Amino acid sequence: MSHRILFTIESLFPLGEAQQLKLLASSLVQQGYDIHVAVLGEYAFEPIQWTTDCITVYFLNSDDKTPLHTMRDGLYVVRALRKLIHEVSPDIVHSWCGHAELLTLLATEDFPLSHALRKPLNPFRLLGTELYLQPEKRFTRQAVEHRMNRRVEQMIVPHESVKTHLVENGYREARVAVVPNAVSWPDPAIDHAGARSRLLSRLGLPNTTYLAGAVAPLIHRSRLKDLIWATDLLTCIREDFHFVIIGTGPQLPRLKRFAALTEAKAHIHFLGHPASPETIVAGLDFYWHSHFRDPLSGNLLAAMANGIPVISVYGEETKEIIRHQETAFAVNFGARDEFARWTKFLIEKPEQGQKLAQQGQAFVQRHFGTKTMVDGYQAIYDLAN
Repeated sequence: MSHRILFTIESLFPLGEAQQLKLLASSLVQQGYDIHVAVLGEYAFEPIQWTTDCITVYFLNSDDKTPLHTMRDGLYVVRALRKLIHEVSPDIVHSWCGHAELLTLLATEDFPLSHALRKPLNPFRLLGTELYLQPEKRFTRQAVEHRMNRRVEQMIVPHESVKTHLVENGYREARVAVVPNAVSWPDPAIDHAGARSRLLSRLGLPNTTYLAGAVAPLIHRSRLKDLIWATDLLTCIREDFHFVIIGTGPQLPRLKRFAALTEAKAHIHFLGHPASPETIVAGLDFYWHSHFRDPLSGNLLAAMANGIPVISVYGEETKEIIRHQETAFAVNFGARDEFARWTKFLIEKPEQGQKLAQQGQAFVQRHFGTKTMVDGYQAIYDLAN
């Protein structure tokens, strides 16, 4: 059974939540679904890969150069989204993570007496996906969301820890389904040697440099300060090591200030949201993962699928992926010295690093295929109300 689905998402940054949505949406199009995507935040990434796969994309934010910082931006987007739902007339409206959920709830809510001011929407099913463990919200927002999310037919999450978190915050357990994330297959046109050479050239570094990297929003919960500290420890004995951070966020000034206070300040590079970030990740020698904010992390899976040796924190949120010395190196939460120690080992034992990367790549390709994720979502889409 095919459906017309309107997805709502804040950003099309390829290494964020859009990564999993792109995998799902492209697969659904191949099976005859009519897929539309409404981008509620900034127009920072051209949707070429989306439109090439016959996915219709709309950008609704009038201030298309900045993220959704103000309530005024949000109210504009809510009105634009409600208008778009009228025009598209989808069978299913599906919000995809974070701010997109709240704005979608507001756009689809028929408040008392609102019919006199705006045209009611045609019937549709309302679904949501949440990939992250969200921080505690202010009381007012939590109360508003708790009232409105009763209309959400199903909330879909990638891991039991996210389900537990949502249930603790007022979601009905029976309405929360777990569908694991899928691996993002590496682009065959991107080779590691070429991507690495271009990245080193961009940073102005010699070919003898070793590069580790992380993809994460620049917020406290990403624990990027741990990785800056680990870089400082490692560069005390390895002048040829550098660390790359891909991401944006409010902690950028603090992280830069912290990095400037270390001996490794010239070895730490903030790249923001660059064009073609997948190519930058493909050029890394090592991938570091320091947090639990996105259980069963899509970026972690993508790095392993690219054949990059991974060093990651180990816990409930990562144990399905990280098997110490088999698929990756596991470290304790907050253990900066362990990131440095295992990276030094990988630099000095390249054969073991290559073997670890190959085993990690084979593991995620075998256990986190796209078909499993798509089948899980389709089963939900085909359920009767």
